[in-house]
Amino acid sequence: MSRSRYLAADEKIVVEVRRHFIILAGPLLATLVAITLAAMIGWATSPTSGSEMVDLAAGLVALVVAARLGWRTWQWYVDRIVVTDQRIFEVSGILTRKVASMPLTRVTDMTYRRSLLGRLLGYGDLIVESAGQDQALSHIERLPHPDDFYRTITSLVTAGIPSLLPEGEAELRLPEDEDTGPLPRVIV
Repeated sequence: MSRSRYLAADEKIVVEVRRHFIILAGPLLATLVAITLAAMIGWATSPTSGSEMVDLAAGLVALVVAARLGWRTWQWYVDRIVVTDQRIFEVSGILTRKVASMPLTRVTDMTYRRSLLGRLLGYGDLIVESAGQDQALSHIERLPHPDDFYRTITSLVTAGIPSLLPEGEAELRLPEDEDTGPLPRVIV
């Protein structure tokens, strides 16, 4: 799918990501449980006569739950979060397309959060606040490589702000490998 249809004439894509695949964990677990239960019901009731309706019902429930997993996987594959040099937008939906957008010039504050599980599996959340009213794209959940995503947005937001350091002084920079890391760090 071409994202260029959502771009302004002078806009360039900087980053484009899908949400982390962890969002498929719930539907996948539900599908595995449904298939296991259907198989157990089928195994337990098959020897008896007249159990065809029970077996059919269990199989249909498992099929519906598996179809839900397929739909969610397709949705995950199609949905994208795009950062351009001018804004952040999310393209979502399979049958009905939704594009939620926020100009980078409106970003006033960002909160970056990674849970312990997020640090272990490599995802995080970003809350983007803007001046004035609530925006359509304020909470971006389960981003893969969230450190890189956060640094990219921060650098784009602050690109237009002149440095407050006196001329000739070098900017303070963190080492490239400095991030929130996969696991909590303990410094003694």
